[in-house]
Amino acid sequence: MNELFLPAACAACREAPAAGRGLCEACAAALTADVRLATPRVSGTPPVVAAGAYDGPLAEALNEYKERRRRELAPALAALLRRAVAVVAEEAPGAVLVPVPPTRAARRERGFDHVASLCAPMGATSRCLRAGPRPDSVGLTPAQRLRAARAGLAVVPRRAAALADSGRPAILVDDIVTTGATLSAAAAVLRRAGVAVPAAVAVARVE
Repeated sequence: MNELFLPAACAACREAPAAGRGLCEACAAALTADVRLATPRVSGTPPVVAAGAYDGPLAEALNEYKERRRRELAPALAALLRRAVAVVAEEAPGAVLVPVPPTRAARRERGFDHVASLCAPMGATSRCLRAGPRPDSVGLTPAQRLRAARAGLAVVPRRAAALADSGRPAILVDDIVTTGATLSAAAAVLRRAGVAVPAAVAVARVE
């Protein structure tokens, strides 16, 4: 019953009450952009600009948003992502954001498409990718991640064709970039569909 009256705990430190948007004042202040190029290890990955390092308050907030449905964190995370998108958009005018999709099982478990939700307020978006079943990437080598991503990602034909016909490039969007396997596979299927993929962005990079 107390949960109805007590404010939720901060998604990052889990100690102080959340002052707004799911974070306490200290963690909200610490959640600042550190926009840099990521260094993926998988060949074929487009250049990736990430909003920050997957560490500290950003890692905690991202995990709470993604795995525990703390949707009130979306504005803070989207604000960081917007900084990365702004950097890439200068080099790819007219680009359309293409979120990397979750598998059906992951979307069912979470109740929403967490990456697409972050992209929604940022302008032109095309959900022209679909994800089939694939193993959890935790513990897989970069080569295994790439094979799983290639087997599990495909285009939604009509949406991809519409994007290709528009002549607008795609900026891939993901939550976390580690080896770059998922972004490499996504870029490959889009390019086969006739869509240019000059770059990608992520909320966080694993360093």
